[in-house]
Amino acid sequence: MLLAIETSCDETAVAVLDDAKAACRASTIADVVIADLVSSQTKLHEPYGGVVPELAAREHIVNLPLMIGEALEQSAMTFCRLDAVCVTRGPGLKGCLLVGLCFAKSLALGLGVPLVTVNHLEGHLYAGELAAPGERPEYPLLALIVSGGHTLLVFAKEERSYEVVAKTRDDAAGEAFDKGAMLLGLPYPGGPSLSRAAIDGDFARYKLPVGVSGDPASFSFSGLKTALQRVVTQLGEKAREKEVVQDLAASYQAAIVRALTEKSVIACEAQRPRSFVLSGGVAANESLRVCLAEEMGKRGIKYCVPARRYCTDNAAMIGLLACRIIQRNPQSYRQWRSAGPQPGYLGPGVPDDIGALAKWPLGAICP
Repeated sequence: MLLAIETSCDETAVAVLDDAKAACRASTIADVVIADLVSSQTKLHEPYGGVVPELAAREHIVNLPLMIGEALEQSAMTFCRLDAVCVTRGPGLKGCLLVGLCFAKSLALGLGVPLVTVNHLEGHLYAGELAAPGERPEYPLLALIVSGGHTLLVFAKEERSYEVVAKTRDDAAGEAFDKGAMLLGLPYPGGPSLSRAAIDGDFARYKLPVGVSGDPASFSFSGLKTALQRVVTQLGEKAREKEVVQDLAASYQAAIVRALTEKSVIACEAQRPRSFVLSGGVAANESLRVCLAEEMGKRGIKYCVPARRYCTDNAAMIGLLACRIIQRNPQSYRQWRSAGPQPGYLGPGVPDDIGALAKWPLGAICP
């Protein structure tokens, strides 16, 4: 049994997973994920219009003990029955990461169980496996990981072998959504607010640019934000009228979705994957989900997108990735459990002075 902790940004998340069930690819997620809790800090950060790292870290300190206790209670577990602890090491807000990492290190040391540290972006990629057995991705796969802090296309020829084939030069797509919402006077969190406003808007009313359209290896959203800002300035007070806001939101969203979809299609034609995975917070956007589903359907590529609860930050995806890491070398973890902790280490290959990584590219991960 494995306890998973995720604190990379402003969601505190805890999950309990059954590693033995996770090893059976026919198991349902209900069999594997025994408890799954997420505490959002949206209301805490709303007055500031964005995440305040110090406040987020303090909130994690308050939330983690309570949520771990609740997760163990929900799963009818006790600390002494845990076989491993896993935690997000990075990338993310360093103060927030440190709260989860220090808590996980203390738990692993106190319980005498191995610690597994994982990459948050890789966790999002594995969120595609949080689906019914027949709907899970197959290798080779292409993944679009798109959130408030990250936008990249990743090709995986096999499990835990990654090549980043496209990434943003500036803003992430989720950040672009949030900045666009602020320009339109929409409430925090900006991304969902802008998407709701776009539902009744005319996406063709305003012509907004798609950044670096000639470069298949790059995304760019800063120019799009500037273009929206110019239109808002030109419109003046009219830019606050409901119908105008809806049309601007729809046009702005359409430009983001078009950029993400076009680059994904180009990468699919170059890499020829069996599956396409959409993950990250922006994967909850309905317009993006529909557009990519249509394009993948045309090409006969298996389209895998997690349920919306697994698109945003969660500990279930972190725990599932840790299960896969353990399954690649189960003997070392069994030996660790039977022999007891080794001086200077908290788990196989995990030194006790391991620190958080605000930046941790997928290409730097060792299988």
